[in-house]
Amino acid sequence: MRLGIIQNNYSAEGFDIVKSTDLKFIEICCNFDNEVDALVTAKEQIKSEIARTGIDVSSIGRWNHSLNINGKIDDEKAKSYYNLLDTAIELGAKTFVCGVNYDESVSLYKNYQNAMSFFSELIKRADGRIKIAVQNCNWNNFIVSPKEWEIVLGELPELMIKYDASHAYNRNEDYLGQLNDWCNRVAHIHIKGTTHTGKKAVADPPAGMDDIMWRPLFSILYSNGYDGDLSIEPHSKVWQGELGAAGVKFTRDFIKQFIL
Repeated sequence: MRLGIIQNNYSAEGFDIVKSTDLKFIEICCNFDNEVDALVTAKEQIKSEIARTGIDVSSIGRWNHSLNINGKIDDEKAKSYYNLLDTAIELGAKTFVCGVNYDESVSLYKNYQNAMSFFSELIKRADGRIKIAVQNCNWNNFIVSPKEWEIVLGELPELMIKYDASHAYNRNEDYLGQLNDWCNRVAHIHIKGTTHTGKKAVADPPAGMDDIMWRPLFSILYSNGYDGDLSIEPHSKVWQGELGAAGVKFTRDFIKQFIL
């Protein structure tokens, strides 16, 4: 396993920060079309930074989906995903992450049809050069847990999962059981802390300072032969600036004890 970080600053400065923190790769996450366009435009610069620093781009993804509308996958919106996927392949990424939003104007059955059609197109376009993974984050995405995976991943054996235990925990789901049952379909993992009081989420501190049971989680990964990448996701309004940098180093040191 390797440890890296989500880093949307993919300038020379951003790559240098990651290298100085002794992490092995960056992950780039786009939430909006303009962020996709900026990344596609910067791909030659990113190639240069990869060559200069030895820090690769392990995963590229798109969050915040609105392409499943009016009963179908919107062709124009889908083009942004295809351009991002092509860029991920060109940059040598291992994993492309995305999801599909739920369209309230049509049935659950039709939503599943649309999702599987879209993922099928991504898998076809990837042509074995990169893994396609669905996020388990439910930000405008409904393919998040085993009840959906059984249908969609059951139909699409090449589709994988990007797993983040904090999302399942925040939905009061059995994140350790999910990971154990589906580990053979997990292509990429986010490392993000979260803390609850009772069932109320109150903070997203650095991993190791939170509620997630990281020791049994890593035991499950080793038991199932997981050898993919682990990506730190800073996700707190509190842990910013100098405190945020200290939090990343805390998480790095905490998680490294489990990487054998």
